[in-house]
Amino acid sequence: MKLGFIGTGNLASAILRGVVAAGIIKPEEILIYDINSEKVCQLKSELSVNTASSANQVAAECDNVVIAVKPKDFASLAGDISNEVKARESLVISTAAGTGVEKITAYFGFDVKVARIMPNLNAAAGESMTALCFSDTVTQAEKDFAADFCACFGKYVELEEKYFSAFTALAGSAPAFAFMFADALATAGIKYGLPAKTAQDIAAQMLFGSAKLMMESPLSAGELIKNVCSPGGTTIEGVCSLKETGFEKSVITAIDKTVEKDCKMSAAK
Repeated sequence: MKLGFIGTGNLASAILRGVVAAGIIKPEEILIYDINSEKVCQLKSELSVNTASSANQVAAECDNVVIAVKPKDFASLAGDISNEVKARESLVISTAAGTGVEKITAYFGFDVKVARIMPNLNAAAGESMTALCFSDTVTQAEKDFAADFCACFGKYVELEEKYFSAFTALAGSAPAFAFMFADALATAGIKYGLPAKTAQDIAAQMLFGSAKLMMESPLSAGELIKNVCSPGGTTIEGVCSLKETGFEKSVITAIDKTVEKDCKMSAAK
């Protein structure tokens, strides 16, 4: 098999759907396993992929193995499948937060080939922002495969691993902050009489359009803010209010706390 998945939770399922939709790997070349057999059967029916009876089978039969389990379960799993991965010389693609290449290598007990990726929940919409880095043992062809893999469910950037904690905060965790902002906007709309669904749709489209403009415009975010604010107008009143109530400080503090937590997870044995 060309690609295997160990773990088919919400994020892994979103990634799997993106890979199948992109067509770079045929469904019949994909093997999946999860302790939740009901979820596995659902994905098999939906995507026509193959299912395995164990994690060991995935590791034994696949050239590229996506490990999408909780960080607390990673060490045990790596120990269980180490022999199969070593024998096949597979590329391990890890989605585990706070689990660096050095730690993954130690878990496997040999110089395993690792592509560490950090996608986000927006993979479910095909719009993840994913970071990736590699162990020294990964070949260029395997790096190219990992990059193509990440492109199936959004955009990606190759980063030095030392930046992964910051990336996790900015891209991995921040969708929750964006959803909080959208929810607050919708709540304000409801306060002024808008139907709840209409208010949410307005907030969502505003965020989508703003993100698209940021990506397509040569202007910085600060310059775009100025373009929205007319002197003495309505928007500058709102912007000043956000500054006075500590909006920017709250966002930066949230990023600080997220980075701090990720660093602690990375340092834990």
